[in-house]
Amino acid sequence: MANTFTAVVKQQWEKGLQRNLEKHLVAMELATMKIVADGTVLNIPRLAFQSVGNYTKYTNVVIPGLTTANDTLTIDKIEMITFAMDKIDIGDNYINILPKATMNAGYKLKQAIDGAFLNQYSNAANVYNVNGLNGAVGAPVVLVTGGSQNLSAVFGDSQAKLINDGVDINNIALVVDSVVMNTINTLGLENGFQVADEAYLTKVARGYKGRFLGMEVYLATNLTSTAVLDLATQPTANDTITIAGQVFTFVSSIGTTPGNVLIGANVDATRVSLAALINAPGTTTATGVALTDPSKFASFITAVDSPSGDTLTVTSKAGRFTPRSVMTNAANDWQAETIHCMVMEKGSIWMALRNNVTVDERDEPLKLVTNYLIYTRYGITTVQEGKDRMVDLQIQATPAEA
Repeated sequence: MANTFTAVVKQQWEKGLQRNLEKHLVAMELATMKIVADGTVLNIPRLAFQSVGNYTKYTNVVIPGLTTANDTLTIDKIEMITFAMDKIDIGDNYINILPKATMNAGYKLKQAIDGAFLNQYSNAANVYNVNGLNGAVGAPVVLVTGGSQNLSAVFGDSQAKLINDGVDINNIALVVDSVVMNTINTLGLENGFQVADEAYLTKVARGYKGRFLGMEVYLATNLTSTAVLDLATQPTANDTITIAGQVFTFVSSIGTTPGNVLIGANVDATRVSLAALINAPGTTTATGVALTDPSKFASFITAVDSPSGDTLTVTSKAGRFTPRSVMTNAANDWQAETIHCMVMEKGSIWMALRNNVTVDERDEPLKLVTNYLIYTRYGITTVQEGKDRMVDLQIQATPAEA
């Protein structure tokens, strides 16, 4: 008979904490940064162009008035991360966790700002999709390399539109995620050059990866991506969907497995329960079990139910989330995922930070506990002239499920 000594076997502990996966942040490189020292609102006036007219000799002209308008940049967002530490734990732990916890919190707050900044794609006056530049609303465009490559049209036509409208040709940025960046590099290799060579040599700016078609290319990992789940028929127990690697399982009895979603009285109720868990990933309710790692979802991935359309729209401000489903009814499936890249004049989006990231320590009166409140205040806006200087590139990230 074999002995079982599991409980008494010696164990060793690494004298450090594991590294976190951290994404590239680019907002500071692309924004018009402003300081709002007093109050919370910065007014940004603009002057409309005057119309050109003809003059007839000896004839009075009509002199119209000059027209001004105003945009505002408001510091109206406060993001916060909290945790508590007891001094007894600080004394007992052989690893000082506090600096790492504080650093992680600061990074997540900056990632949230990056996601909010890149989400301004929705204000772009120009859109490129499967119907071309500023065509009809449609599906995202699929990038193709090789002999039938369409990158020159997708990116080149967007750049040309901005240049034609008067954007500074020397200040245009192409903002893409790592997958699109790889596609651009693939096209470069096919044509005998490496797009990112300049970036490897200079390494000047955060996220800067070289030039393509004369544009500065920036790698952003917090671009917005969206996908629609068709869910018109009640799922069967143990059907699943996957979002950003997290499996959500539809169940007839809630249980305790993270990601479980209770099948409701009808499919509308089921979608509402699914949306509730996605939007509050750290909270267990009667219809959903909290996720093991809610930090991947909180402030980054949200869901909106459409009862009339029998759909659930999922939006990620942390890049692609690669949706998948395993459903008994094949009609319950995902439409194509769209990643919103951008061609823009740098500075089109305005941003203001108040105090960057602040750590506020609060000692509890009757405990040896310190509460750490780590927060940042900021505001983001795209002024009218900025909207005209941006193109929302709607690129297919994941194909629609059959």
